[in-house]
This record gives sequence, C-alpha cells and structure tokens, in this order.
Amino acid sequence: MTLDFRLPPAGPLLGLGVDIVDVERIKAMRKRQGDRFLQRVYTPTELDYCMKMKYPDQHLAARFAAKEAVSKAFTTGIGEFFDWKSIGVVMGERRQPEIELDEKARRFMLSMGGTRISISLTHTEKTAIAIAGLIG
Repeated sequence: MTLDFRLPPAGPLLGLGVDIVDVERIKAMRKRQGDRFLQRVYTPTELDYCMKMKYPDQHLAARFAAKEAVSKAFTTGIGEFFDWKSIGVVMGERRQPEIELDEKARRFMLSMGGTRISISLTHTEKTAIAIAGLIG
C-alpha cells in the first residue's frame, strides 16, 4: 500500500479555534461523574480509542480540546447548534487525527461555507492542546 502524503486542496481559512485542557480536569470529571461524563462528551469511537491507550486521560483531554477548538472555529461554542458528540476525532489513514461531524454539525459547517476542518492535537502528561481550522 502506498500512502499519499499530499495535502487535500484547501480554500480560504474561515475560522480558527484553539483550546488547552488540563489533564487533571478530565481525571477529576471522570472520578466525579464516571461513565455519565464519558457518554455525554465522547463518541463510541473516541472512547474505544482512548481507553486502549496507556494514559487514557491524556487522549480524552486532547479530544475534549479538539471539540472546543472546532466549536471556536465555528464561532459558536458547544450547545445551540450542536452538542459534544456532534464533533468526533477519528484516526486517518496515516494515523493523523481527523474531525468527523454528525449530520447537524456538517450542515452547519456547510452553511458557513466550510468544506472541511483541519485539526492538530498534542498532549503531555499535564496538558492537551488542539487547534482547528475551518476551511472553505
């Protein structure tokens, strides 16, 4: 199998969002709310991926940051136009993070003139950061 390392064609940058999350905050939410927190915020695909990792809270924090960053790129925040699980992080062909939107969020993105979302994630044992770009 040959991997294609070319970037997809991109239009203008319509929105940009960034978020940083303290990993301890996610640990505390899990301890306080347990599965209720996880089921409210994360897609089954995200949970499956994160819970297989050696340090799941770091990966959960990165995905939480991604959802916030995407909502900021949309300039809406989470709530009125879509919820936490409307935005999911999946792993792409080259193991890079990609954003997957549910139908409601996808329609919202298209109404803004967007065609896709570019995402970058990073984390340490203490913090997770995501930056999202809404591409036209």
